[in-house]
Amino acid sequence: LAVDQLWGVMLNFRKLLCKPQVDDWSPLAKFFFADEALNSVAHELDSFDNRRFPDRCQQLVCKLRGCQDRLLHIVEEMLCELFPEEHMRAPRDYRVKFPDDVLHDSFPGQLWFAAECLAAGSSIVDRDFESDAIRPLAKALSRHIDDMREILKSQSLKNPAVYPEKVKRSLHVFDHLFAEFELNYVSTMVPVKSAREYELQLELVVLFSETLLRAKARGYITDEQIETCDPTIMFSLPRLAIVCGLAIYPDGPLDLNRAVESTCEMLQPFRALFKKIRVLLNGLNEEELSTLEIKLSSFSGGDELNNVGDEDDEDVELYSDFIRKRKECKEKSTKEASMNPDQCCSSTSSGPENDVAATTSTTTTSSEGSTTTDWRQAYRSPKDIIHRLFVCIAGIADQWQSTYPSDLRTVLKMVFHPEEENSFIYEEVGRVASTGGNEEETGVDVAAEPKFGVPWVPDEECDGCSLCEMKFSFIRRRHHCRCCGKIFCGRCTSNTLPLPALGYAKAVRVCDRCFDQQLACVDESLPA
Repeated sequence: LAVDQLWGVMLNFRKLLCKPQVDDWSPLAKFFFADEALNSVAHELDSFDNRRFPDRCQQLVCKLRGCQDRLLHIVEEMLCELFPEEHMRAPRDYRVKFPDDVLHDSFPGQLWFAAECLAAGSSIVDRDFESDAIRPLAKALSRHIDDMREILKSQSLKNPAVYPEKVKRSLHVFDHLFAEFELNYVSTMVPVKSAREYELQLELVVLFSETLLRAKARGYITDEQIETCDPTIMFSLPRLAIVCGLAIYPDGPLDLNRAVESTCEMLQPFRALFKKIRVLLNGLNEEELSTLEIKLSSFSGGDELNNVGDEDDEDVELYSDFIRKRKECKEKSTKEASMNPDQCCSSTSSGPENDVAATTSTTTTSSEGSTTTDWRQAYRSPKDIIHRLFVCIAGIADQWQSTYPSDLRTVLKMVFHPEEENSFIYEEVGRVASTGGNEEETGVDVAAEPKFGVPWVPDEECDGCSLCEMKFSFIRRRHHCRCCGKIFCGRCTSNTLPLPALGYAKAVRVCDRCFDQQLACVDESLPA
């Protein structure tokens, strides 16, 4: 015990003499203060009675996860610096199969917290078997993180600007262990697409891309709408893709002759309705098809869709009308044949060559056109057919937005090729703890304050952009300005700036107002 106490005193003395400067922005220096903050929170949590003060315990757990997340972001910065080439890192191509809402800024911290819980013996709710399967990997990851923290902290006390081979090797092993645990844990928690499912989704992306090019060529969608991210495109493009997939590119992902398992998951529930839509689309002429596409590409608030009603009931009624009219046509043709027997005989005794021609025309024209003709007879005018197609197609596209929002967002992102945002390292200036007993810099506040430089407005308190006042929706998503903490849309936060005064050493997302203010401050500080 005396030896351990002496060793602890020596370590504290070494920290006091050799610890990095608070204003040192090297990754190892930042790691030192972040690790100290994490140890402080972990020590407080271990000595806390969570049964007597559950609220305080919950706050400490959230704070612990925040410290873990910040530590892993700094480790990621070291990995990017030491292994800049993609082939030098653990492969993460599997992430394309994840739902788009899985990966976020605090995701690495959540994985570390989950690994420690599994290593301690906890199990994922309702997934005991899967928990036991990944528990050895969680233990290996937790042990290596502990060892790596000691190695990195020791090196930060020696020389924060140098990475010895031992540090590089430890970081490299961590990268592969963490990637393997990420894949296994996410596969346990949420459905992950197989390679075949991902290929089918890529086919749908190709269809959407071809539809976009065709819509631009025909003037349904303009370049200005694409550049300004007009929300109407996000509604009209899935609708137009259904038309193109059934009428223009019938051999693509909407090929209804495929087996169900060879169809994208988004399309499978609507195969029966697609068949009816295809029949009606094949009966439209060029002008009617163009009218339908123009109608689908212009999003009208909802007056058209209010007439949708119960889709299944309408389909049943229309199909019964179709059967009744088809029966009437047959009775009419039979009656005409009985009234003109000579014409019937002449048509049946016209020779074998004519029989072959009649048989050929019957097998082609009857199979392709008779059903369409019969369906057209079930409607009073072409306008009724176009309206019916609009209702069905718009209904399917709306179902995609409500039932498969993640898949639809992924497809649209790949079509428009947005620039991927970097995972910025959110820094905080080292501060002195407010408690008198522990007066060392921790790198983050000891008090319960927000993780970032300024308090962020909660998402639930803002339903529209603070600058342009546009309402947030499925397409228009919330973004926080790192300078003022308010919520804006993507267009109003398209600028990036480094904010050293707030702890952001690298360029981070800021709103247009703060961007202009920061530039004005820089211009004023420059000599005339």
